[in-house]
Amino acid sequence: MWLLIALGFGFIAYLFYTKQFKWLLSVVRNAVLGVVGILVFNYLFAGFGIAVGINAVTAMVVGLLGAPGFLLLYATQLIL
Repeated sequence: MWLLIALGFGFIAYLFYTKQFKWLLSVVRNAVLGVVGILVFNYLFAGFGIAVGINAVTAMVVGLLGAPGFLLLYATQLIL
């Protein structure tokens, strides 16, 4: 487990020194904002039976895709 933690910190240090750290921060920011958005939308649409689960996959979909990923999650929920 310590090896995985060390590799993770090494990867973050690599991104920091290669100027790609802004991209990583952007993905994390989008993921956090997406989870907050999912919480709000789940609360607002609870009466209609529309809810998207919050887990690592949904956070990364929103983190990588941004607003289109957010809409994609709710569109798939409506279809299914």
